[in-house]
Amino acid sequence: MPFAVRSPSLSLLLLTLLLPAGAYAEARPDHMVYLRTIDPGIAQDIRYASAHNFTGHPLDGYQAAECLLSLDAAKALSRVQAALRAQGYGLKVFDCYRPARAVADMGRFATEPGDPRKAEFYPRVDKQDFWRLGYVARVSNHSRGGTVDLTMTGPGALPADTWTPAATPVDCTAPYARRWHDGAVDMGTGFDCFDERAHTDSTLIDATAMENRQRLTRAMAQEGFTGYSAEWWHFTYTRDPSLKTVMDFPITPLAPAP
Repeated sequence: MPFAVRSPSLSLLLLTLLLPAGAYAEARPDHMVYLRTIDPGIAQDIRYASAHNFTGHPLDGYQAAECLLSLDAAKALSRVQAALRAQGYGLKVFDCYRPARAVADMGRFATEPGDPRKAEFYPRVDKQDFWRLGYVARVSNHSRGGTVDLTMTGPGALPADTWTPAATPVDCTAPYARRWHDGAVDMGTGFDCFDERAHTDSTLIDATAMENRQRLTRAMAQEGFTGYSAEWWHFTYTRDPSLKTVMDFPITPLAPAP
């Protein structure tokens, strides 16, 4: 997760570390929208609103399992969905806007004892190395509103399983049929897999997974999304230079239409 530290961003991060969750409430800016209001056909599995993620707990600020993005990024993602649908594929998002307090929550986890989900998400990595290896950022582009973590659904995808805390953890680099079934085609690893096999251009995956990654990357690039070399699922919208502000408003349920 690439990051750039600026003074205002660093100050906000320090506040999130010092203040308890919910100590202040930032309002949702007008340009930030719920993805399902733009394209309800894009599947969502917002992992950080649940315990099925590398920390083993819902992150601070995720009061609802909803994807929010800037309006332009959401519209661009909808165009990606349309292009993939024409090829028989589709999108499923795992994370979108991420409050700064959630980023700080990840940071705290990396410094505290305990590895409740290590066996699935980072079996060969020491969590103290998350920052050095680029898997966790001190300031995340997700907090600026134009970055999304996603995968691709389509032909041959195994049906998604329903996760519960009792589920047996399986290494995210295990063969496709064995690892967690997230409803996506084989991408070589699961989501948030902290491993070299998750690097976008890894040569450790088979031809099918590589072809699926390339299909997704091409479709995203066509609409202005740039990938991140260490995480095949991570893309940032680059056609809106105004997306610079780190935000910390909580993710709340979408209000019903009047």
